[in-house]
Amino acid sequence: MTDKDYALAKACCADLYQSPMALQILGDPPHPGGLGLTNRLGRLMGIDQGDWVLDLASAQGTSAMALSRVFHCNVVGVEFGGEAVASARSAAVGPPATPRAFFLRGDAERTPLAGDFFDGVICECSMSLFGNKAAAVSEAVRVMKPGANFGMSDVAVEPGTLPEELEGYLGQVLCLAQALNVPGYVQLLEQGGLTITHREDASDRLVDILNAVEAKLGFVAAWQSIAPLANADDDWLQRAPGLIQRLRTLVAEGKLGYRVFVGQKHGQ
Repeated sequence: MTDKDYALAKACCADLYQSPMALQILGDPPHPGGLGLTNRLGRLMGIDQGDWVLDLASAQGTSAMALSRVFHCNVVGVEFGGEAVASARSAAVGPPATPRAFFLRGDAERTPLAGDFFDGVICECSMSLFGNKAAAVSEAVRVMKPGANFGMSDVAVEPGTLPEELEGYLGQVLCLAQALNVPGYVQLLEQGGLTITHREDASDRLVDILNAVEAKLGFVAAWQSIAPLANADDDWLQRAPGLIQRLRTLVAEGKLGYRVFVGQKHGQ
């Protein structure tokens, strides 16, 4: 794949994840646990008043602004999708204003930021979407001060367990298609220069979002039966409940889950 093709693929992924359909199905912020888990991750990272925190793949900026309000810190959000960045900037200056949250368009694998600057880096339900995960971790470590913490939450999937239908659109929206398993994430973070200080199983939050997705898809399917949209392909709506049940089974079997990691940059 050429550099141009890779950039186009990332742009398509950003557009997909921030599409109206994805936001409608997953909510905002579009990750399991919502802002409650975001704030827990901030506490585990030890974010303090006045700290500078980088939010990798900050989407609409909801998590970044919440961190800024709760911890009275400064947050810089980096997001590949231009529309998401524009939306985040508008929200940051509107009522209630969040003057300590700043947003710029950039690539998580190669940010335009100075090294050894941030007191922490957070990445929620996005590492699984990155094409070059090692580059993203390396970049996060580069911009962190020695001894700073990297906080990550993401879907973990055992190889070869996903239904074939989830290798495409729905699997990408649900952060499943390119997710690693727990040992894979541990290896990724450790090889990137981090010492893992905390690991946590938050798979119950994944079950919650699966239940919410099923309810919303059921509403969409019901609406389609009343007022069908022209050229709408509702076959996936009919198959979605069965797929979601299979995902619940994978969670129960321990083959699919949602995990929280905190890693400290070497050199404290």
